[in-house]
Amino acid sequence: MNKFIILFITIILNVQLYAQDFSEIEKQGFIIIHASENYEASKKVANEAQKHLGYKLDLRNHIKNETLGLSLPKVVCEENGFEYPFYVQRGRAKDGNYISIEYTNIYNSFTEGFYIIVVANFPKTEKNKLKETLKFVKKHYESAYIKYTDIYMGCMH
Repeated sequence: MNKFIILFITIILNVQLYAQDFSEIEKQGFIIIHASENYEASKKVANEAQKHLGYKLDLRNHIKNETLGLSLPKVVCEENGFEYPFYVQRGRAKDGNYISIEYTNIYNSFTEGFYIIVVANFPKTEKNKLKETLKFVKKHYESAYIKYTDIYMGCMH
């Protein structure tokens, strides 16, 4: 009987740990208006999008980096205990309508090597917000689309 109880507890603990790993991942929808291998061209499109959409440009302190595509500045990494270079995915802390430049290598299921202009992101559970926002964005950027990816929400250290 004791072996059965130990086995049962072991199974329950493993299931809880397995579930916890998945709870740290959130499916997010990104509205993308532009993709380019050229960072400067992407910055130009991002600045123009501010005027057309009325959304704020927020690069989240990321700058161009030869290793990762984008990174927080070295001093910011050091202050926060991150190794340099270090990139924080959009969607970890702030959802909504704002313009950012992201580098596709950091995102699951995105074609690598592109700087993309994201104008909104919401959890997949908020599909209506995504659809409403896309409808507005398409008035200015006809080729805008939604792409879903997994965002890791767990500890970054």
